[in-house]
Amino acid sequence: MVVRFLLLLIIIGAALVIAAPGTARAQGSQRCFAETGFCISGPIRQYWERNGGLPVFGFPLGPQREELVEGRAIQVQWFERDRLEIQADGTLTAGRLGARFLELTGRPWFFNEGGTAAPGCRLVPQTGYSICGEILAYWERNGGVERFGYPLTGVMSERIEGRDYQVQYFERRRVELHPDLANTPFAIQLGLLGREVSTAAVCPQAITATLQQAVRHYLSVMGCPIDPGRSGAVAWQRYERGAMYWVTASSSAPPMIFVVLNNTAAQRSTWLSRTDSYREGEPVGGQVPPGRIGPQRGFGKLWWSDASIRDALGWPIEGEQSGSGAAVAFNSGGWMFQRDVPDLVVVMQPDGSAFGVSSSLLPR
Repeated sequence: MVVRFLLLLIIIGAALVIAAPGTARAQGSQRCFAETGFCISGPIRQYWERNGGLPVFGFPLGPQREELVEGRAIQVQWFERDRLEIQADGTLTAGRLGARFLELTGRPWFFNEGGTAAPGCRLVPQTGYSICGEILAYWERNGGVERFGYPLTGVMSERIEGRDYQVQYFERRRVELHPDLANTPFAIQLGLLGREVSTAAVCPQAITATLQQAVRHYLSVMGCPIDPGRSGAVAWQRYERGAMYWVTASSSAPPMIFVVLNNTAAQRSTWLSRTDSYREGEPVGGQVPPGRIGPQRGFGKLWWSDASIRDALGWPIEGEQSGSGAAVAFNSGGWMFQRDVPDLVVVMQPDGSAFGVSSSLLPR
């Protein structure tokens, strides 16, 4: 979180400097940002500048455009933390991204029957939830219902950027408590719901919930999935200097094998993919020295037939393992492979590098 704190300091400083070079530049009635390549203008620019700027809304993620929002075609612009909307009567409002994010993550809000206000809290009868303590103070001094909407949850724990925080969802916002920044202006922050909801809105839904989490988290590197992907049987095998991963066929493509190589000199792993041409019962193999394990089936056919892969991987250090999982291709040229048990997502980036991460470490 030190990096995030420093970034916020930079953002605040940039907002206080008129025409700060490299951050924002005026182009007539526009204000443009090199960080994302997009501009703001007109009523949206006025609202953005008048109501907090970068710390509150973040950078624009796209141009102003018409979108269908809750059955109405209106002009909107997405920001890292918000979606600003120009209603038919010209009124400018913030999008209901808190409610939408809960829906997209399978947690639609429900009325809290029997909710009561504890000392230091304010019960909101419209939803049955209370706002308490420092979140209540923040909500009241920063626009209340107009800017945040009503609370849709109580305070709860949520994993964000690999760490657990106490958060509360409102119709339009997620308010986050950052104890590591206590006694600073950044102890309470607004979640990056614009980025998270827009990602889910523009990318196809990956075939498993775990891969969908990974898609949201690595969007800037991987882009969007080409399609939902393939799921079912998967297999894997570790080698002296890497691993192989296999995923079942889809309705229109044969099974795939991914080879991940540990490049110790470069201190990174690299990957390549191959179509699995193995047919059940096909003879595979060669001379296996005593004490070694010979790869079998599709892994074996690829390993025995391709000397470059064989030399790069070395010998297997375990037998072939199997289970359930999925894989998805991205429009950037990358792939993700996921297995359920043991829990693992292998992110194969378009630059040729690869790494593995436990799904428990992905923000939810």
